[in-house]
Amino acid sequence: MPKLLISDFQEGFENDKEPFLLPEKAFSILEDAYVSRGRLRKRFGFNLLGNSPLLSRLRINVGTTAAITGDLGATTMPGNIFKIGQTFSVGTTVFTVTALGNPAVLLSTGAATATFDTTTGQLIITGNNENPSTAVFFYPSEPVMGLRTRETTDVNFEQTVAFDTQFAYVNTGTGWNLLGPIPPAAGSALWSGNNFNFFWTTNYRAANAFDNNFYVVNGVAADNIKYIQAGGAAWTNLQPTLNTAGDTLDSCRILLPFKDRLVALNTIENDGASRSYRNRARWSQNGDPTVAATSWLDDVVGRGGYVDAPTSEAIISAQFVKDRLIVFFERSTWELVYTSNEVLPFVWKQINTELGCESTFSEVSFDEGVIGVGNRGIHIANSAGIQRIDSKIPNIINNFNNLNQGNERVYGIRDFAKELVMWTFPYSDDNQVFPNRVLVYNYINGTFAVFNDSFTCYGYFQKITGDTWDTLPYDSWDEWIEPWDSAILKARTPLIAAGNQQGWTFLFDDASQNDDSLVITNMVGTTITSIDHNLSVGQYITLTSVNGMTITGGPVFRINNVTTNTLTIDATSAIGTYTGGGYIRVLNNFLIRTKNFTPFDALGKKTDLTDMDFLITKTDNGEFTLNLYQDFNFTQPIEPLVGSSVVRTRPEDGDIFSQNQDKIWHEVKRGLLADSFLLELTMSDAQMRTLDINTAPFEMHAISLNVEPTGRLK
Repeated sequence: MPKLLISDFQEGFENDKEPFLLPEKAFSILEDAYVSRGRLRKRFGFNLLGNSPLLSRLRINVGTTAAITGDLGATTMPGNIFKIGQTFSVGTTVFTVTALGNPAVLLSTGAATATFDTTTGQLIITGNNENPSTAVFFYPSEPVMGLRTRETTDVNFEQTVAFDTQFAYVNTGTGWNLLGPIPPAAGSALWSGNNFNFFWTTNYRAANAFDNNFYVVNGVAADNIKYIQAGGAAWTNLQPTLNTAGDTLDSCRILLPFKDRLVALNTIENDGASRSYRNRARWSQNGDPTVAATSWLDDVVGRGGYVDAPTSEAIISAQFVKDRLIVFFERSTWELVYTSNEVLPFVWKQINTELGCESTFSEVSFDEGVIGVGNRGIHIANSAGIQRIDSKIPNIINNFNNLNQGNERVYGIRDFAKELVMWTFPYSDDNQVFPNRVLVYNYINGTFAVFNDSFTCYGYFQKITGDTWDTLPYDSWDEWIEPWDSAILKARTPLIAAGNQQGWTFLFDDASQNDDSLVITNMVGTTITSIDHNLSVGQYITLTSVNGMTITGGPVFRINNVTTNTLTIDATSAIGTYTGGGYIRVLNNFLIRTKNFTPFDALGKKTDLTDMDFLITKTDNGEFTLNLYQDFNFTQPIEPLVGSSVVRTRPEDGDIFSQNQDKIWHEVKRGLLADSFLLELTMSDAQMRTLDINTAPFEMHAISLNVEPTGRLK
């Protein structure tokens, strides 16, 4: 009997052709799974960056409780955004804002009571004798708007600076805290941008050439350019003078060092009124850019200057390729060329007139070019030209939501270890404000996949200390699949970090499950309030620490209904009065569809499919469901005439020999006569509701189909 062997997967997701025209190793749908080094794998999960929810969320230390009573007198929070969904913690006691008020009583997981005035930002805690002399933390719960790298004096160790819409934070190994004046000024914020004003940062010299400053812009005129000195903890505002008339540079979209100058792209300048010069490159003098009175003067030769590109398009992004600065406009691509002329050190050179960029943080640098999301597709650019690389998924860009500043929210990063580029984006069909999908690109074999995840941005993070037995970020031994020498456990190894719309931060690893990622603000019956949760009907979740509630029908629940800030689960019952401190953990299914196989159509013959074999990495508890579609009907799978739709990734009962194998072949009996057939691999509702199954890894190495020709095609 002929065998059709499909192995060494190198194609990935492809939708440029009809499913029956795709290559044998391509997948018409590849969701929450991806191709890597010849294997088909379930997507990887994420751990909390701080190993617990309170340590992984952006927070500010706002004081200490009294030594005896544990109370906190009237204390005004920093910032000017006070809202439902924000929380406070004192030790393990969590207080949650569930209502606007003047003031409002907070939910409390302990004996203490607290009130918070969402108009003035004033917090009062009383009856807290269980937590005397304990730090009080405020969780602003704003979206993470940047995870940027700050140079330190330590070789090969960079500090990650996290941003939300108002503040900057650093992680000390025991949680996030404010980068800047401590304690922060009551009622004040460092930045005033919206939830689409992401932070661009760069490391460049200070007044002394041997010192580094960390420069920050968010494209908001009122926020100016800010920098903090190496090793410093105070921000300095930079609003440099541009000429003898007193015009100033208020801000810009992009700020980066180039040829010993600090270059600002897409500038906001003030000549008595704030004006946007969207096509402008402006630069400082050679050397120190921080002397506001003289470093940027454009009417003094040898100081600063500017040049406008001969286009009305706006500058959107920029990245270096070797020593070349590639600048992406809305619908075209240019190079800012260094001339070595002190009078006019930079000029514009156009590279491409058709392909540009819509997303500032979508561009990811490689040695041979910059890969990013353009106005017409995914591209790679260098000084010689620009071309699309998404011919296998040519219409994927149409799935990116352009409403709600969706184009501003696309954020990319390169994962060197996994050889992937990932872009978070809001899916157009859902019309969500925040991203709820990830486009994954394997740059080694040019394959694509799509993950269901909600991240606002990415960055790199290095742990100050490595993990120990006590700090491993797993709830059970079954969850720990990384080797003991895995990078995620080691200090100072660059790891991929991500932030979400509620101010949480995470690290990616090879585990196939996720950690908690959303706050339960309130729960009444089976309806949960979680601000900007970004979840969809049909997703599966588990709940953690739902204090005050008794919930039956779990531990896994399916989401039946959603609004922007609420979701309803299919629990059998949920009774009690919620007191706060609860979290949501998202469970990921996967959906894999092969091409539509027509192995004997050239002979004008039907296919007799008798059985299939799957070579799978052995697991302890895993399994999946195999659905079979016949004759170009992709809406209703056929019922198996023989065998079962359940395929184990663990050995069969009683199979002692396979217990010691790393990989196992699993045979599936099927009797099918068809013009064509398509395989679908996923997890059923029952499998998703069984934690041992849905958290098990999945890795497939080969599919063997036993087929032979029979009968005439219809």
